[in-house]
Amino acid sequence: GMLLLEHVIACGWFGLGSMESASGKTWLTEYELQDDTFFKQYTASLRWAFSQLGIGGTDIEATNEREGTYSLMVALISLVNFSTIISSMTSLVSTLQGRRMEETQQFGLLRRFLRTNNISSNLSQRITRFLQYTYHQRETNSHDPYILAYLSKSLQAELQLARYSDCLAHLPFVDQLLTNGMRVQENHIMQTLAQRAVAILDSAEDDVVFCHGCRADATYFTLHGALSYLKNDDPTRVRFGQWISEMCLWTEWFHVGDLLSVSFAKLVAINVDEFCNIIATAGAVQVQAHEYAISFVEQLNKEIDVNDLWQMAPPVTKKYTTLKKDTWSEYFSSSLPFAQWKKTSTRKLKVSPDPPDLT
Repeated sequence: GMLLLEHVIACGWFGLGSMESASGKTWLTEYELQDDTFFKQYTASLRWAFSQLGIGGTDIEATNEREGTYSLMVALISLVNFSTIISSMTSLVSTLQGRRMEETQQFGLLRRFLRTNNISSNLSQRITRFLQYTYHQRETNSHDPYILAYLSKSLQAELQLARYSDCLAHLPFVDQLLTNGMRVQENHIMQTLAQRAVAILDSAEDDVVFCHGCRADATYFTLHGALSYLKNDDPTRVRFGQWISEMCLWTEWFHVGDLLSVSFAKLVAINVDEFCNIIATAGAVQVQAHEYAISFVEQLNKEIDVNDLWQMAPPVTKKYTTLKKDTWSEYFSSSLPFAQWKKTSTRKLKVSPDPPDLT
């Protein structure tokens, strides 16, 4: 922006020097530049323009009234421009210094806290590394701008679905909804799902995401970072694009292995209870989910050795049942063995081993 302004000023100064004046003098004739090449004349004009900003110097001065008036206008413009540049640089440096001082202060307080409470060096280093990672992630990545709070609820829900649609599409049931052409009701359910049931989790090195024997309350998807799944002391690297413990969405499930973070990781998590409650609010989507859950559990029951990374084979090609609104209640009361697809219905199909009796 500043270079363009200086170029325009230089072109104006060169144009004044090329015009005839009442006195017969211009800065080009006064400094004997009228017969020089265009490049030399332009560089002389540009050097004069920068000198008005206080950068460098030149012997060229105005030689007539028009040039004097133009020089005065340029001086005022340069004064405002230079003041703005200095103010912006000062503000930027102050902001950077303030952030640096805040970081130094906060991590100094953290080290004092860990030392005062006799926290082991190993745990202290893990905590410090993770907080350094998340602190700089907060500084470099754009979190939700507060201005988004002014969006309507519908736009907020649509925005959340657009943010998470790529990872949600790796769930076969959701992918079928997204690719088969969603109606208004299905689109509303998907937006509500992305807004209420989806959450972002940060995981540090060696963090335990879940462990064997615990009830599964969420399914996870890796945005970035590395995860390792252990079952019977046999580690398996979790591949990208894979949902972990998806079965908890369709049946009661207890983890049969441990999921650990190998490095700093960011995960997308879908809360099971929120997922079930949202799906149960729409009859047509509820029917599709019920049929998918039955198919999912049937395949799961056929497996001999199942782990939390298990995924159902590619989705069946059959078309889901489409019902009219006035037949939904009749369908649920006669054809389906469950009154509602909720925590108390399909998820009652227990396929995992009984949890160990700790008593």
